[in-house]
Amino acid sequence: MDVAIVWNVAEARGDWPIVSGDLGLDNPLRSAVMVSLFSDRVAPEEPSAQDSAVGIKPPGNAATSGKNDRRGWWGDVYNDFPIGSRLWQLRRAIKVGEKAVLIELEAIVREALQWLIDDGIASSINVPTAWSVTSASTAEFAVSIYEPSAAQPQTFLFSWAWEGL
Repeated sequence: MDVAIVWNVAEARGDWPIVSGDLGLDNPLRSAVMVSLFSDRVAPEEPSAQDSAVGIKPPGNAATSGKNDRRGWWGDVYNDFPIGSRLWQLRRAIKVGEKAVLIELEAIVREALQWLIDDGIASSINVPTAWSVTSASTAEFAVSIYEPSAAQPQTFLFSWAWEGL
């Protein structure tokens, strides 16, 4: 068992629940997925063409915007691969058509979880995405992780809300 993380969609943050005066416990794979998805990964200096297609801009520079925040974790300076995801960059993405943001969402989730495959924890990962039927500014996605020795995947459901859509 691992420390549980409860995600609050409305506040876009996670928290550790207290159960009977102690930290709540959860499935360790779920905890790894939560940290991988909902920790801020450092943004690349220049967005890819796919990033640009949904309105993700490069971090500002001090001369033009006063900000040069690529986020990320300071410990990644010492790692070959950064932890976390770039979901935070989608917070102000532009909903162009029905598919572009969903394709980018899937790519960002796969990027954040690739380490599970690289480390042999998962043999494959499936990430279906869709716009919520109840909120036009919320995307829903599932993460199905196929472990090498398991007959069935472990599936976790999430949603991500955007500003201004």
